[in-house]
Amino acid sequence: MGFFSIAYHESVRHSLRHVGDPVTLHWDRRTPPDKSYPGAKRFPVEGQGKVVDGDLLSLVNVSSSMLNRLLSQLKNDVSADGLHSVGIYVLLRGERFPDGLYYYDYAEGELVLLPAENAKARRANIDKLCAAFPPNEVMQAAGISLFFTGILDRAVWRYKEGAYRELEIDTGSIAGLVSILARSLGGIAIPFGAFVDDDVAVALGLGASEVPLAALCLMPKSLKKYEAVSDFAYSNRGEIQGDSDLGEGRYASRFLRQNRGECITDLSRCMKICRVVNQPAEGTEFPLTPLKFPNEYFFREYEFLGPGKVSYRNFKPWKASLDDFSTILRWMEICNLNTFGAGLLKIWVVCFDVMLVFPGLYRYVPLKKTLYLQTNSVNRGKFCNAHLSPEAVENASFAVFFTADVEEACNMLGERAYRYLNMNAGFIAEMLRESARGLGKFARREPFFCEDEVRKLCKFPERETLLSEVLVGR
Repeated sequence: MGFFSIAYHESVRHSLRHVGDPVTLHWDRRTPPDKSYPGAKRFPVEGQGKVVDGDLLSLVNVSSSMLNRLLSQLKNDVSADGLHSVGIYVLLRGERFPDGLYYYDYAEGELVLLPAENAKARRANIDKLCAAFPPNEVMQAAGISLFFTGILDRAVWRYKEGAYRELEIDTGSIAGLVSILARSLGGIAIPFGAFVDDDVAVALGLGASEVPLAALCLMPKSLKKYEAVSDFAYSNRGEIQGDSDLGEGRYASRFLRQNRGECITDLSRCMKICRVVNQPAEGTEFPLTPLKFPNEYFFREYEFLGPGKVSYRNFKPWKASLDDFSTILRWMEICNLNTFGAGLLKIWVVCFDVMLVFPGLYRYVPLKKTLYLQTNSVNRGKFCNAHLSPEAVENASFAVFFTADVEEACNMLGERAYRYLNMNAGFIAEMLRESARGLGKFARREPFFCEDEVRKLCKFPERETLLSEVLVGR
């Protein structure tokens, strides 16, 4: 069968000449949804709460301090172009706030209690929300659960039909930010990419242009029994009824049709897919050097630097040392690389200015900490010209690409695979950005590049689809 995800991706490949099509132009004039919730109770969370011993387990009686830290971190938006296009909802239990479901108003630095008729209706809404996730006992046990949504109104004017894909990548990046914070506090963030989409949308009171994308539960690291939750991805292939459900006249644009194709309506009809271990690639091996600094140094630097917004400044000339290059790639794995999906994402490195490493395209296999040379040269000038702003790319020391065989992924996971892959690409991109910051370097995700030109220049395998690119330099 043909998958709509493949057709959608073909329609939103980044180009230097056009983005989107006229079918989305009416979104330019839309007013962003009103998230003020008039009359709702508001609770400030920007207090001076102090983390005790840097350990999540020590925060049992002062968990609001960790919550303050978490939300102040999320206020530093890491989505592309700083559009604040990802909505954040929080389910709290055992905090100094009343138990309930909140919307985080980042502009005011406040938690807004979502309206409900009475306490009984509020509890019923929370139970319905938790029941939409498998297994829901994890969410029932968590004191803090975060739900991320994509707000299309804030992104469509910039990315047109590609907005939905960008929202998925941005959601993965914000999930990465939360995961690093949880690790720095001695805890873990349990990801959820599978859920009954419409149930979550109703529980959160989402409008027509806001879609649920992912969730994270923050847990003490000692509760390792919950880590197995992220070892599986849920396939919605059993729910796909064919292309008739995605008729042309039902939705105004391709990204809304793509969203409906990815939706899960019945978890009992979904298959649990265990993670796939990618086989090593062919080519000359270049093992990475040992870590320049241990992982503890990364978290110390993270505490010192604090959160930082994504910057789009030009790179400065810099020839990366082999140790810095290896450490940045190794620190990219500071959290689980396969947070979403089933390990179907592939990582490629295009080197330009790295000491003792030949310029060219390499396949990176995290399990072996090894690069495999695929192409022994890449024309830097043509590579820069394949981007919307060549001068902003020209001094990058190396680039990291995340790719996948979308057809293979859809055959395994159904239409949901496309969402998993994009969120996982955004997640690892954020790991990479923070690992570069830990060494005082500069990394950013490049949202606009011509996929066809980059593919031909670097000689990527024909079946691999480019999902995301991260540039690293100084």
